[in-house]
Amino acid sequence: MTLRIPLAKHRYATFISTYAPTLPSDDETKDHYYAMLRSTLTQVPRKDKLIVLGDFNARIGFDSTIWGNVMGKHGVGNINSNGHRLLGLCSEFGLFVTNTLFQLKHKHKTTWMHPRSKCWHLLDVLVRAVDLQDIQITRVMRGAECWTDHRLVRTSLRIRIRPPVRKQKPQRRLNVSGLGRRADLPSLRAAISSNLAQVPDCSSLPFQSSLTPQNSGIH
Repeated sequence: MTLRIPLAKHRYATFISTYAPTLPSDDETKDHYYAMLRSTLTQVPRKDKLIVLGDFNARIGFDSTIWGNVMGKHGVGNINSNGHRLLGLCSEFGLFVTNTLFQLKHKHKTTWMHPRSKCWHLLDVLVRAVDLQDIQITRVMRGAECWTDHRLVRTSLRIRIRPPVRKQKPQRRLNVSGLGRRADLPSLRAAISSNLAQVPDCSSLPFQSSLTPQNSGIH
């Protein structure tokens, strides 16, 4: 799902929400998913601020010495094959995993625990590396009820949304400058008479009025 919203100074922000195949899925399914995601990312204008939200079903680990251009020093767990795919995508499009940028307790960072391995996972939030200054915090909201086995993740951004533009109807002004020219008066009278002749006769409509010439001031 893609959402593009207008920002201040004639800029835009594009949000992408996605769900990746799980680790046991076959490579053909994963290749098809990442091909679709790459196609979507390619269509986003380069001047747009880009925020990618989703469950990538990936573990990217904590090795920031190798992947320092796409992740911070505060990753979780060990990397797996899905994590290699995700980090490769981030490196290709200049994205950064904001969850690894902040030093937080695991309970404020991890979102889901695997029922068998008991390993905790992240719901990743990706942004362009050039826009990291806009990210204030990415952390888990533990008490939020969102009808899922994952904990809700919130990212605070420092961006200004463009206020809605209220379009005003153009005011129609009467051109009265021609009334001072006597030569134009006959054509004006003819035009008024012609327009009035096209107005339907309302005398036959079932309308009763309590006004009379005496009490209405009409003479």
